[in-house]
Amino acid sequence: MTLKNEIGAALRAVRQQRGLSYEELNDSTFRTTVSSIERGKSKLTIEKLSSLAKALDFDLLAFMAMCIALERGQTPDDAIVAAQSELDRFKAAGGLALLQEQIVEGELVSRSQGKPANFENKNAVLQLKAEGKTQAEIRRLLGLSKSTVSQYWHSKS
Repeated sequence: MTLKNEIGAALRAVRQQRGLSYEELNDSTFRTTVSSIERGKSKLTIEKLSSLAKALDFDLLAFMAMCIALERGQTPDDAIVAAQSELDRFKAAGGLALLQEQIVEGELVSRSQGKPANFENKNAVLQLKAEGKTQAEIRRLLGLSKSTVSQYWHSKS
């Protein structure tokens, strides 16, 4: 989901509605870049999008709601309602506590490199190992790759 066209349309509409020229957005990006974005020819980082929203004096969340609404063929209000429902489900499942654990003193908490372990699979491998199953048997039973079973097999509990 690149949203290039939707971002271009929203940027153009907000810029025109605010009566701003490309030059007046120069603090956030080069005017050729704004033109390219408005024509759906350029991708943006979230940092650049945030910078453009600030230059437009337009809330980033409202801007994204407009873009997503365009992509989904709905109103921005409907996109926000859907987002609120998703946030409610996230909160109900304990997501806010997990989210708050990710940032400490304004810094992202580091984690080890690579794909995080699937503790359910790891526990299943270790349980079957304890039952005397071979790695090959475990691979067949759980449908896991040889390397995954081997990694969990040799891991410390």
